[in-house]
Amino acid sequence: MGKKWIIVAVIVAGIIMGGILGIFFLGSNDISNTNMIDTQKLADKQSVSEAKESSVNEVVETSSLKTNISPNAIIIEKRYYKACDHLIREVVDIPESLVNKKEDDVKARYKEWKVEGYSPTEIVVYKEFKGLCNEHYVVKENNGVIGIFVQDENNVLEWQEDTEIVTKYLPDEDLENLKIGVKIVGKTNLSTFLEDYE
Repeated sequence: MGKKWIIVAVIVAGIIMGGILGIFFLGSNDISNTNMIDTQKLADKQSVSEAKESSVNEVVETSSLKTNISPNAIIIEKRYYKACDHLIREVVDIPESLVNKKEDDVKARYKEWKVEGYSPTEIVVYKEFKGLCNEHYVVKENNGVIGIFVQDENNVLEWQEDTEIVTKYLPDEDLENLKIGVKIVGKTNLSTFLEDYE
């Protein structure tokens, strides 16, 4: 009979221990769930208050600063030349005199231009010209080096600059072409042409 009582005592002790452990673990889950719910409620309250604050901030930002020109803004000047049918697009930094100004100030500064786009960070202006653009080049030999000339609508050449490329080491065929002058249109094409000789 002694063994039966020991087995019964062990079973009863196991049940009691299981109950205690179950209560402990369930109780701690309820506490952590309560903490999680409280934390979630707190987070929700913070999100609502942050949303209110950000909407207030947005209203303040858009009220006056939104339309003023940023100091980091750029102006895209688009020039269309009728004689050569070229559209030249040049990006320039905003002049200091236009920083924190409005669209009307840009229109006053660019009276003869059409304002095609306006935002605080980018302004696009457009103008048409009758003659040739300034990207019609003639590359020719000039005092022993390759010189770059700009050609106008009357075919008059105006010296722009000399390169450091010495012509006496070039092949005869290239020398003949450079004596006559090689016509090139566009800065990219000019750079590509000169790279072949470097």
